[in-house]
Amino acid sequence: MSGPKIVDIRVLQAQRERQLRLLRERIAYQRKQWERSRQRLQDAINELADQADGQTVKTIQAAVEKIEQRFQSWPDDIDLEQLLRLSEAQLQFIEQETQELKEQLTRQLAEARQGQRSLQLAIADAASRLERAGLGTERDALLAAATADALGIALDQLNASAVEVSDGALAAATTEFVGSINPQKIDAMPSIDAAGERVERLMVQLELLGESSQIAVFAKRLENLALIIDASQRRLLTDSLALEIDAALNADRAEQSRQASIAALESELEIYQATPAVLIEQLHNLKGQPQAVITEVAAQVRSWCDAEAQRQDGEQIRSLVLGSLRALGYDVREGMAAAWAEGGQLMLQKPGSSDYGVELQDVNGRVRTQVVRFGDPTASFTEQQKQRDVEVEQQWCTAHSAVLKNLQDAGLEAKILASRGIGELPLEVRAVDSATTAEQRNVATSPAAPRQRLMKGT
Repeated sequence: MSGPKIVDIRVLQAQRERQLRLLRERIAYQRKQWERSRQRLQDAINELADQADGQTVKTIQAAVEKIEQRFQSWPDDIDLEQLLRLSEAQLQFIEQETQELKEQLTRQLAEARQGQRSLQLAIADAASRLERAGLGTERDALLAAATADALGIALDQLNASAVEVSDGALAAATTEFVGSINPQKIDAMPSIDAAGERVERLMVQLELLGESSQIAVFAKRLENLALIIDASQRRLLTDSLALEIDAALNADRAEQSRQASIAALESELEIYQATPAVLIEQLHNLKGQPQAVITEVAAQVRSWCDAEAQRQDGEQIRSLVLGSLRALGYDVREGMAAAWAEGGQLMLQKPGSSDYGVELQDVNGRVRTQVVRFGDPTASFTEQQKQRDVEVEQQWCTAHSAVLKNLQDAGLEAKILASRGIGELPLEVRAVDSATTAEQRNVATSPAAPRQRLMKGT
């Protein structure tokens, strides 16, 4: 087939290499984030080791080591396509496993802390009752020791006091309270209410996230709650603290999301060498900006990256196409690639064939080629002329096939989207003096329209 042809050319190797560079940037960022959070995870595991059973700690520690091994054993000796696929799966596994690890650690550590804090709350409640029973000395002794043994002694003292009281209802209520906070049952059945449990979980999540500057302040306030004897006041302050920690946690998550978005944009720009200074400055100014601003800048970054990828691919395509045509005997001169890029089209000829030319044209990101004849468009079309046109078309058909093969050998994908059979359509005749050089014609036929892209989107 010959006649006008439209070819979609894609620089697959260059596209994959850009994907690979972006993947490496993502892996480096993920690794950096993991290293930042691992120490916080290890601190939490060490705390848990003092309070939980050994098997639980071993399970969590094994999960940490599994994630670490994934980073250490990253595949790198396989083909590019498989590497991209496996790496994407590896990143997803790491993200999922890290989230599951944090959830498990949050649950276990919060429960362990609840067991400890339930003892503190039981002591506070017992101290309050001792005070109301007029046992001030016993109350002071309990608060000074603040141990399960001291709590047991205080409960015995409350029992004894209740027996001495003639009010049967009071004695029954005291006996019920003593039974509900039996020191031997505290670890198994924490007496912390739902608000207290929520505060514990939120606090652990905030610590594992590690972005907030208020962690120490919140931890001190949480610790002080156990010293408040009045249960109603303690509950009110617990609810208030839960709301504040939750707000801080959401703010930290939003900040972490912003940082991840900015890092992703920086990774995309790292693929290219000549990044505009204005984009770099915009990224630097994104710190603390709302997500809407980041989204706006992201659109500009990706638009530039797409255009730069198309420009680089276009340069490679034009270089390979013109190099192939030069090897096939076409008159390719210095500067023609730039002229093609700027004008959107180019006319080539073979030496000694000034009455014919091959026009290369960008059409919606694809390359359109056609053979044209220079002469008088009004002249009669003879059978001899028709035969000559068919011969030239046949020569171009052979050359076109050779160019496509060279592109494919160089790692490009070239697909013919439209073509006509040889002789199916008469050649377009251009009213240009046959003595005019191809270089002059390239200037004369350059379109006034803006430059079109050589590559269709990646």
